[in-house]
Amino acid sequence: MDFSSLLVKRKKSIPVSRLLEHVTHDMDFEMLAGYQGTARPVYTWDVNRPGLALSGYLDYFANDRVQILGNTEIHFMERMTPAVLSSVVANMFSFEIPVFVLSRNLVPPPVFLNMCNRNGIPVLRTAMSTDEVISRIILFLSEEFAPETVLHGTAVDVYGVGCLIVGKPGIGKSESALELVERGHRLVADDLVELKRRREDYLYAQTNKVVRHHMEIRGLGIIDVRSVFGVGSVRNFKRMGLVVELEEWDDKANYDRTGLSGNHVEILGVRIPYLRIPVRPGRNIAIIIEVAALDQRLKEMGISSARQLDQEISLRNQYMEQ
Repeated sequence: MDFSSLLVKRKKSIPVSRLLEHVTHDMDFEMLAGYQGTARPVYTWDVNRPGLALSGYLDYFANDRVQILGNTEIHFMERMTPAVLSSVVANMFSFEIPVFVLSRNLVPPPVFLNMCNRNGIPVLRTAMSTDEVISRIILFLSEEFAPETVLHGTAVDVYGVGCLIVGKPGIGKSESALELVERGHRLVADDLVELKRRREDYLYAQTNKVVRHHMEIRGLGIIDVRSVFGVGSVRNFKRMGLVVELEEWDDKANYDRTGLSGNHVEILGVRIPYLRIPVRPGRNIAIIIEVAALDQRLKEMGISSARQLDQEISLRNQYMEQ
């Protein structure tokens, strides 16, 4: 399967109102000024502390980021006369600034709030520490700006390993996942799997909000896995640790018989271990995926059964040659 052809979606910007909507619940934001500017766009997941900008140095001002004002910035502003502060802030506002966020319930000078009101730049305040504000906002924005795509397949949590099952339509992805659920594992998504990269090396699958935990079984129809097997049989998201591609058995194909190759695929820039499993009557694919998941857990612990056996055979051959 060609994963490089997947259509990758990236958000170019989000409005400040989305930050308010999703973070206010956790951070208890209070809006002090700039009520009319909640539609201003945020273009990046990173944040900025504008200490240098307040001192007048604007050559490398990261104006497109959320601006964090802590004790240092507020106390620096308090030392300025209103005229000087007004001049400095006016120079800053020649750039497009999305929003200011104050920590520790700090109170900025009135001249600063007045200028934010006139320019429509929102000013938010929370009681949290500056470090906590920065970490929570970065966490939320990195999630919002993470690259994502939708893949036709099935995602299942098998022994704690997220398995992404792919293959041609009708190959048996849903049936294999159904047997895995019946054996006590948990379904994440079927048919439409939403994939999102979090941080640099984690790929998460999550449930499609429309399809949810419904599954189509040919000859049976659509079933609700959560209703049939119980709430413990499903989960909404899971980090993917293994890609399993099912394909029809081909006598002429060269399938891996040792497990020494260590194949990987790259999805959204994340390298994930990859297995190609041939399907034919009589093969229990669910059990094979279970064993593959357990073997992957061993590999993550630094244990490779295939390599250990290969080393033992090599040592034995060396001994026999002596």
